[in-house]
Amino acid sequence: MNQPANNQGHLDAIAVVLSGVCMLHCLALPLLLTISPILNVTLLSETVFHVLLLVFILPTSVIALTIGCRSHKDKITLVLGALGLSILTITAFFGHQLFGLTGERIVTSFGGLILAWAHVQNYRRCRRDNCNHDH
Repeated sequence: MNQPANNQGHLDAIAVVLSGVCMLHCLALPLLLTISPILNVTLLSETVFHVLLLVFILPTSVIALTIGCRSHKDKITLVLGALGLSILTITAFFGHQLFGLTGERIVTSFGGLILAWAHVQNYRRCRRDNCNHDH
Protein backbone atom coordinates (compact mmCIF):
# COMPACT_ATOMS: atom_id res chain seq x y z
CA MET A 1 0.00 0.00 0.00
CA ASN A 2 1.24 3.44 -0.86
CA GLN A 3 1.52 6.19 1.71
CA PRO A 4 -0.43 9.36 0.87
CA ALA A 5 1.97 11.86 -0.70
CA ASN A 6 1.02 14.70 1.64
CA ASN A 7 0.91 16.01 5.16
CA GLN A 8 -2.78 15.12 5.55
CA GLY A 9 -1.85 11.66 6.85
CA HIS A 10 0.35 13.33 9.43
CA LEU A 11 -2.54 15.58 10.49
CA ASP A 12 -4.74 12.52 11.03
CA ALA A 13 -1.99 10.92 13.11
CA ILE A 14 -1.54 14.09 15.19
CA ALA A 15 -5.30 14.28 15.75
CA VAL A 16 -5.41 10.65 16.91
CA VAL A 17 -2.53 11.33 19.33
CA LEU A 18 -4.28 14.44 20.67
CA SER A 19 -7.47 12.44 21.23
CA GLY A 20 -5.38 9.87 23.09
CA VAL A 21 -3.81 12.57 25.25
CA CYS A 22 -7.28 13.77 26.16
CA MET A 23 -8.36 10.24 27.09
CA LEU A 24 -5.17 9.68 29.07
CA HIS A 25 -5.82 12.92 30.93
CA CYS A 26 -9.35 11.82 31.81
CA LEU A 27 -8.19 8.42 33.03
CA ALA A 28 -5.04 9.57 34.85
CA LEU A 29 -6.38 12.75 36.45
CA PRO A 30 -8.07 11.01 39.42
CA LEU A 31 -4.77 9.32 40.31
CA LEU A 32 -2.79 12.54 39.88
CA LEU A 33 -5.28 14.49 41.98
CA THR A 34 -5.00 11.90 44.72
CA ILE A 35 -1.21 12.17 44.92
CA SER A 36 -0.90 15.89 44.07
CA PRO A 37 -1.09 17.07 47.71
CA ILE A 38 1.79 14.70 48.50
CA LEU A 39 3.82 16.07 45.59
CA ASN A 40 2.61 19.66 46.15
CA VAL A 41 1.68 19.98 42.47
CA THR A 42 -0.96 22.32 41.06
CA LEU A 43 -2.73 20.93 38.01
CA LEU A 44 -4.88 22.68 35.44
CA SER A 45 -8.59 22.40 36.02
CA GLU A 46 -10.49 19.95 33.80
CA THR A 47 -12.19 22.77 31.91
CA VAL A 48 -8.98 24.71 31.25
CA PHE A 49 -7.18 21.56 30.10
CA HIS A 50 -10.01 20.57 27.73
CA VAL A 51 -10.28 24.05 26.24
CA LEU A 52 -6.50 24.23 25.71
CA LEU A 53 -6.54 20.83 24.06
CA LEU A 54 -9.40 21.94 21.80
CA VAL A 55 -7.21 24.79 20.56
CA PHE A 56 -5.03 22.10 18.97
CA ILE A 57 -7.66 19.43 18.21
CA LEU A 58 -10.16 21.62 16.35
CA PRO A 59 -7.92 23.10 13.63
CA THR A 60 -5.93 19.88 13.15
CA SER A 61 -9.06 17.78 12.81
CA VAL A 62 -10.96 20.22 10.62
CA ILE A 63 -8.04 20.57 8.20
CA ALA A 64 -7.25 16.84 8.02
CA LEU A 65 -10.86 15.73 7.66
CA THR A 66 -11.75 18.45 5.17
CA ILE A 67 -8.78 17.77 2.93
CA GLY A 68 -9.25 14.01 3.04
CA CYS A 69 -13.01 13.93 2.69
CA ARG A 70 -12.97 16.45 -0.15
CA SER A 71 -10.77 14.06 -2.09
CA HIS A 72 -12.27 10.66 -1.25
CA LYS A 73 -15.86 11.89 -0.66
CA ASP A 74 -16.49 9.69 2.40
CA LYS A 75 -19.40 11.44 4.12
CA ILE A 76 -19.49 8.95 7.03
CA THR A 77 -15.95 9.91 8.03
CA LEU A 78 -16.90 13.58 7.90
CA VAL A 79 -20.04 12.97 10.00
CA LEU A 80 -18.06 10.95 12.56
CA GLY A 81 -15.45 13.70 12.77
CA ALA A 82 -18.09 16.40 13.21
CA LEU A 83 -19.85 14.32 15.86
CA GLY A 84 -16.63 13.71 17.79
CA LEU A 85 -15.62 17.37 17.60
CA SER A 86 -19.10 18.47 18.69
CA ILE A 87 -19.10 16.13 21.67
CA LEU A 88 -15.62 17.28 22.72
CA THR A 89 -16.50 20.96 22.33
CA ILE A 90 -19.79 20.78 24.21
CA THR A 91 -18.25 18.67 26.95
CA ALA A 92 -15.24 20.98 27.31
CA PHE A 93 -17.48 23.96 28.03
CA PHE A 94 -20.58 22.42 29.63
CA GLY A 95 -19.66 18.83 30.53
CA HIS A 96 -19.33 19.28 34.27
CA GLN A 97 -22.71 21.02 34.53
CA LEU A 98 -24.44 18.57 32.16
CA PHE A 99 -22.92 15.26 33.24
CA GLY A 100 -21.05 15.74 36.52
CA LEU A 101 -17.38 14.90 36.91
CA THR A 102 -17.57 11.19 36.12
CA GLY A 103 -20.04 11.69 33.29
CA GLU A 104 -17.86 14.42 31.82
CA ARG A 105 -14.92 12.03 31.67
CA ILE A 106 -17.01 9.29 30.10
CA VAL A 107 -18.58 11.57 27.48
CA THR A 108 -15.22 13.21 26.69
CA SER A 109 -13.60 9.79 26.24
CA PHE A 110 -16.48 8.72 23.99
CA GLY A 111 -16.13 11.88 21.87
CA GLY A 112 -12.37 11.35 21.65
CA LEU A 113 -12.85 7.76 20.50
CA ILE A 114 -15.33 8.83 17.82
CA LEU A 115 -12.94 11.52 16.60
CA ALA A 116 -9.97 9.13 16.60
CA TRP A 117 -12.06 6.60 14.67
CA ALA A 118 -12.91 9.29 12.08
CA HIS A 119 -9.21 10.10 11.61
CA VAL A 120 -8.27 6.43 11.28
CA GLN A 121 -11.03 6.02 8.67
CA ASN A 122 -9.87 9.18 6.89
CA TYR A 123 -6.30 7.90 6.79
CA ARG A 124 -7.40 4.47 5.53
CA ARG A 125 -9.58 6.00 2.80
CA CYS A 126 -6.70 8.18 1.65
CA ARG A 127 -4.37 5.20 1.53
CA ARG A 128 -6.97 3.13 -0.32
CA ASP A 129 -7.63 5.89 -2.87
CA ASN A 130 -3.98 6.98 -3.00
CA CYS A 131 -5.07 10.59 -2.46
CA ASN A 132 -2.66 13.31 -3.42
CA HIS A 133 -3.51 16.46 -1.46
CA ASP A 134 -0.59 18.57 -2.64
CA HIS A 135 -2.70 20.14 -5.40
